[in-house]
Amino acid sequence: MLPPNFIKKLRSVPVKIRRTVRPMIGMGLMLLGWLGASQSALAQWGRSTDDFHDKLMQLGSGPEGGSFGPIGNTLCETLNEVREKSLIRCVPLRSAGSVFNIYAVANGSLQLGFGQEDLLAEAFVSNEARGGNSLRAVALMHNTPIGIMVRKASGITELSQINRGIVNKGNKGSGIYANATAVLKAMNLEERDLAGVTFLPPSEFERDFCAGKVDVFLNATAQPSDLYRLLRACGGEFLDIPPDIMKKMMDQNAWLRPMDIAAGVYDPQQKLVKTLGMRNLLISNSSVDEEAIFRVAQLINEKYKVMQAKQAYLASMTLMGEKDVDTLAVPLHPGALRALKMLKP
Repeated sequence: MLPPNFIKKLRSVPVKIRRTVRPMIGMGLMLLGWLGASQSALAQWGRSTDDFHDKLMQLGSGPEGGSFGPIGNTLCETLNEVREKSLIRCVPLRSAGSVFNIYAVANGSLQLGFGQEDLLAEAFVSNEARGGNSLRAVALMHNTPIGIMVRKASGITELSQINRGIVNKGNKGSGIYANATAVLKAMNLEERDLAGVTFLPPSEFERDFCAGKVDVFLNATAQPSDLYRLLRACGGEFLDIPPDIMKKMMDQNAWLRPMDIAAGVYDPQQKLVKTLGMRNLLISNSSVDEEAIFRVAQLINEKYKVMQAKQAYLASMTLMGEKDVDTLAVPLHPGALRALKMLKP
C-alpha cells in the first residue's frame, strides 16, 4: 500500500500528468509483487534461477523392450511437470543400455543416465571409460534380479545344462550382455561351448524365443516384467542359480546380491526363483552443475512415491539414505548430497 502523504502529493499534480503516472505506479506495484512472489518461490532452491547451467538434462535410458526405457519416460515426465519452477527440462533418449549410458555420461555426452552398479564400479576405475572417475551417483532407482528363462520344450531343466541350447546374450553394450557374460564365466563356459549364440535386444528376442529359435535368455530387469510375462506364455520356465554358481559370481563381482523373484508373480504355477541381482543408479558427471543436480535429486526425493504409482518397474525403488552413501559404486554428486541433507529424518 502507498503511504498517505504520497497520495496527497499525487492529488496536487495536474490531472494530465496524473493520468500518465498512475498506470506507471500500477505497473511498478505489480512488478514488486511479482518479485516478492518469485523470491518466495526461489527460497526452496536457495539460489537465483539464472545462477546455474545444465538446465537441459539428456537422460540415457535403454533399448526398446527393456525396463530402463519406461523408467526413463516416467522420471522425465515427473521432472518436467514442475519445469516452470525448477527450470530443469528432462529429455529421455533411447540407448543400448547400461554400458552405453555409463560411457556417455563419463565423457560428457549425456547429463544423466541409468547404470547397473557393478558396471559403474568397473568404469570408475577403468582406463577404458574416458572420464570414468568423474562418474557420480544421483539417486537409487530399482533392483534388477537376473532372470534366467529357458523354453520348456528344450529339455533344459537346470543351469548346468544351458550349453545344450541356443543362448541369447543380448545386444552388446547392454546390461543384458554383461550379465549373460558373467553367468557364463562363472560356469567356465565360452560362446564356442554353446549350441548357438544370438545377440538380440529385448524387442526382437521374444519373437525368436516363441518361434523356438532361441532356448535360453539371461536378463537382469525390474520385476514384474512384461517381457517375462510374454515368455511364460510361450512356454518359458525360470531356472534357479545354484549356490555354487552364486558364490563364484559374487566372488567375481562384489556388487551382486542374493535376490528372489517371488512365486506367482507371473502366474499361479510360477515357483519362487533363487537368483542374484544388483541395484541400478541414476548417474551424472562431476562437471554437471551442482544446482541442477540438486534440483533433480530433490524432486526425486519428493516425488518417488508418485513415480512408483505411475511405473510398476519402480516397485523396489527406495530413497537414498545416509547409510547408503558409503555403499555406492561411485561417489555421490555434491548436488545430490545437498538434497540428501535436506531430507527430514
